[in-house]
Amino acid sequence: MRRLFFFDLDGTLLDTQKQIGKKTYDALCAWHEAGHVIAISSGRPLASILSVIESQGLLPFSPYAVAANGTQIYDCTAEKDLYRCTLSMPEVRTLYGLAQNEGLYLHTYGGGEIYTASEGEELAFYTRVVRLPHHLLPSFPEGLPEEPCKMLAIDLTESGKLMRFSEAVEKALPGRISCVLSNPWYLEIFSAEAGKGAAVARLASLLGIDASATLAAGDAENDVSMIRAAAVGIAMCNGQDGAIAAADRITDSDNDHDGLAVLIREYI
Repeated sequence: MRRLFFFDLDGTLLDTQKQIGKKTYDALCAWHEAGHVIAISSGRPLASILSVIESQGLLPFSPYAVAANGTQIYDCTAEKDLYRCTLSMPEVRTLYGLAQNEGLYLHTYGGGEIYTASEGEELAFYTRVVRLPHHLLPSFPEGLPEEPCKMLAIDLTESGKLMRFSEAVEKALPGRISCVLSNPWYLEIFSAEAGKGAAVARLASLLGIDASATLAAGDAENDVSMIRAAAVGIAMCNGQDGAIAAADRITDSDNDHDGLAVLIREYI
């Protein structure tokens, strides 16, 4: 049976130096050679995921990229989208207004770049890892080149602004928007139609792979839907409580010690 494995990047497949450990890479090689499929599923925008895929030597595995929390599914071999779900411009304007009311930094993406109304410590903190160029739009969100797949709110002070903003979004746009934490400082904002969990079923169906042959590994709150949706949901032992509680399996080692290598080989 051909299997499909979804891997989160930060805190999961990548170590704290943003590298894939040798044992994990060797296990991925064995997974691919056995005829199984790899999908990289991250909150990162597509351009950032593709950069990791290239820099970490994953291109020979013909991977799929599930970007921006499942709002975009990309075939890296054919170099084309299989699925894309965006926020409407009225929704973007509403979300930005709610963020302003909370005094919260918010940015979005277009054409592989970041679009923001302001430059400051939040943008500097974010781009230290996600090395994307950015554009300053004084009249944000006016001037965006396209409807975005997601937006990202950042609060480096952990002041509670992210949760208050999430509650305000649900009141203003009930049932239309998902807001999930990818770490204590980042709140991912995207259409409720999408999500990492929905992407598990969507990509498996597109590839003709049975749902019973899906696996997913993650470490954060935005991975919970993916962990639950897969037939085998895996949480990193270094993961957040929600991810661990949702998982069928928990790694014995963390992401700095090739925590996934053993389980990848177990399911070949």
